[in-house]
Amino acid sequence: MKARSLLPVILLVVGLVVGFGGGAAVRPATVTETRTEIATQTAVSTVWATAVVTAIQTVRETLLGTTTAVQTLRMTDTVTETRTTTVATTVYPAESGDILVTDKGSGNKDTKPFTLDRPSDLKITVRITARGDLRYVALAWYLYNVDAGKWIRNGEVNGEEGVFEFYAANIPSGNWYVKILAANCNWELTVEKVT
Repeated sequence: MKARSLLPVILLVVGLVVGFGGGAAVRPATVTETRTEIATQTAVSTVWATAVVTAIQTVRETLLGTTTAVQTLRMTDTVTETRTTTVATTVYPAESGDILVTDKGSGNKDTKPFTLDRPSDLKITVRITARGDLRYVALAWYLYNVDAGKWIRNGEVNGEEGVFEFYAANIPSGNWYVKILAANCNWELTVEKVT
């Protein structure tokens, strides 16, 4: 075979090698990592047993001899434990779209819970209607985490009626509810995600 007829084949092979190598560098591969935790415990115990054996042999004369034998037993126990953890979470759906919960009342009350699937900003709107002298109208709200039982944001209105908007920024994901403390008024509350 002539060198001239081998040149196209050699160039084709070199081109393929360079193309695959360059393509691999431009398009990174996706790596999936899976972790499994297995705890293994090995217990080794060694037992020594000493036995004394007296042997009497009769050949031409009587010989009395003592033989000591040491026997070593090694026992190994291996215990493998695999742990699987299943976490059950309760998710409270939004009432509609970005509105997470609405409620109304005339005194103290806890709203039904709602779930945030990721950190979110909330708009809390309160409509207050006085039932007597405005001097005695008061309303306070507290945003509580269902699991922790602690509030992280709050707001209040004293001596006024009308519509009031409050904003709570960067509320962590989880289950939440609003605790209302109110006196001398009727109120309506709406909690919605700010998009």
